[in-house]
Amino acid sequence: MTTTEARTTAGDSGLRERKKQQTRAAIHLAALDLVTERGLSGVTVEEICAAAGISPRTFFNYFPSKGNAALGLPATTIPYDARTAFLAAAGPLVSDLCELVAQTVNLPEDRRRMKALVQARPEMVPTMLQWMADARLAIVEVAAERTDADSARTAVTLVMAAVIEAAHRFTVASRDELAHRLREVVAEMARIATA
Repeated sequence: MTTTEARTTAGDSGLRERKKQQTRAAIHLAALDLVTERGLSGVTVEEICAAAGISPRTFFNYFPSKGNAALGLPATTIPYDARTAFLAAAGPLVSDLCELVAQTVNLPEDRRRMKALVQARPEMVPTMLQWMADARLAIVEVAAERTDADSARTAVTLVMAAVIEAAHRFTVASRDELAHRLREVVAEMARIATA
């Protein structure tokens, strides 16, 4: 591959990623607006797709349900690099889990609107809880490869509680900052538990 071909491929990759982000944002905003206005049961996936200018097939490449789309919560998948780094890490389990969770969980950028949606439309709570449960299960599976199943579940439960608290308190600019904030919240939980 020539240098020019490599640059073109890298440029295409960057353009493709930007287009994916734009499509995800368009779906999320369309779903958020429609569900806020009409409620979850008053909106179809097809209506969200029409508002976002995409097909239903495209919709499901980005979000597993209309509730997830409205909240901006994509399906949780553990990135290969994050999984590999976690399994190779030798630090404290909870600290390393903070890093894994930060690399895995995508907190919605417009959390203020998400909170407003959940307050206005309580039927969205089960979607949010299911997303958290799915994320927790995926992370527990990886954690159990490094420690026993009971310790994995307990440690992940602690870190996922920190995610909820961090989402209420902080706006984070990067995954590294999220990992740092999770560690801070976990440390605060430990201080409170022993006070």
